[in-house]
Amino acid sequence: MKDVYKMTVRFDLTDARERYLAEYMQTLDVKKYQSRNQFVLDAIADYVDLQSITREQHDEDIRSIIREEMQACFAEANFTPQPMTNAPALTAEQQKEAEQDIMDDLKLFD
Repeated sequence: MKDVYKMTVRFDLTDARERYLAEYMQTLDVKKYQSRNQFVLDAIADYVDLQSITREQHDEDIRSIIREEMQACFAEANFTPQPMTNAPALTAEQQKEAEQDIMDDLKLFD
């Protein structure tokens, strides 16, 4: 077993958080997590993975969730476009400005 790195973990039972963690480890279902060692390794790996997520990735995940929820809401609402009556026709310049406004608004979700 030369390729094994061993480490000891101590819990300060006078510290409420560490006492809680020690008690949790004692009651850990080793059948579910294979072993206490595997549980600790998985917990460390998850923590390291979370630390490596950048702010931009986190923000993009939030944007993606919002987009999906909005699409689902609109799909459920079953909007049907209503024909506009007596709507004044937009000039080419007004149409271009309206389209640019929409594109600017959509950039808020990026």
